[in-house]
Amino acid sequence: MTACALVYLAVGVLARTVLKTRPSAARAVTRDSGAMMIVIGGFLLVERLVR
Repeated sequence: MTACALVYLAVGVLARTVLKTRPSAARAVTRDSGAMMIVIGGFLLVERLVR
């Protein structure tokens, strides 16, 4: 579990460093991750309603 936490921390720090220097990439990542969250939420909702 500690190894996962360290990996996620490293990825987060690296992502912040890279995206801070590229605002257009940061906007694209934000837009794409938001869209993916909506799709996943819709999938989970449909899955729950089908059961």
